[in-house]
Amino acid sequence: MEILNNIWTILNTPNEFYRNILVSPITFIEIYIGMTLFLTLLNISSTKKSKTYYLIIASFVTIITSFFIPIPFNAFINYLLYFILIILIFKVTPFKALICLVSSVSIFGVISTLILNPYLTIFKINAEQLSSIPIYSIGHLLFMYSISYILILILKIKNIKIDILEDIDKKNRNIILTNFIFGIITLIIQGFITFYYVDNLPIIVTFLSFISLLAYFSVSIYSLTRSIKLNLTTQKLESAEEYNKSLCILHDNVRGFKHDFDNIVTTIGGYIRTNDIKGLENYYVQLEDDCQRVNNLYLLNPEIINNPRYIQFAC
Repeated sequence: MEILNNIWTILNTPNEFYRNILVSPITFIEIYIGMTLFLTLLNISSTKKSKTYYLIIASFVTIITSFFIPIPFNAFINYLLYFILIILIFKVTPFKALICLVSSVSIFGVISTLILNPYLTIFKINAEQLSSIPIYSIGHLLFMYSISYILILILKIKNIKIDILEDIDKKNRNIILTNFIFGIITLIIQGFITFYYVDNLPIIVTFLSFISLLAYFSVSIYSLTRSIKLNLTTQKLESAEEYNKSLCILHDNVRGFKHDFDNIVTTIGGYIRTNDIKGLENYYVQLEDDCQRVNNLYLLNPEIINNPRYIQFAC
């Protein structure tokens, strides 16, 4: 009984050190949910091995930085590490890795902002108690992760995905990056305001703030999706145009061949009808010469011109 009382005392006593120790195991849940979130949202293929590597490395580094590096510097180090790990482990481009990081951080931030004021109101505590008393910190994190996991399930059920084109043009890439950067700055400012002044903010203000953030990110994601679809449509139109040009060239070549072939058949038919075997033989020799000259044009093959070794092989 005494042991249980001691545990309950630790859980209810403001102590940042104990709080970090007790919250550390939950870090694995946070990393797993964040990883699952961006893998699902951005439709990134992964293996069980790659996900395990990311989960273990990111979790341990996050735990270590929480003890030895003060807030908020540890967060910046963690984000930089996540960015590098996403590139190395999941084999994506830096642009896509940045979208992965921003999307997961933004969603966590929005959910945290949404539930913070109601959570403090329900348990009748302030922001300082939330950050120092282990039981309230753990409850807040588990509540936030539960909502995040429900969001992941909705994304899977509705099959909501964002396909980021690797070869998106520079203009759209800059627009997307600028949009997300301003979104992160807005989210950070909103997070600080909410955390430090949450005790003075009524729930309706927090709710309206959440609606504003939700609207911003909804419009951003919609714009991103439309931009990607527009880029993809443009690429398809360019490919269709090139294909149409190739068909026109092929059609002209077929028409030219048909014309020459009709002339050859007509000429041969004329020699046969007049029983001019000698003329037919001479015409055949002429056709052989023409065929030989056409075969010599094979040397204009780009493969032969660009690769001298190909000449020996072709010969």
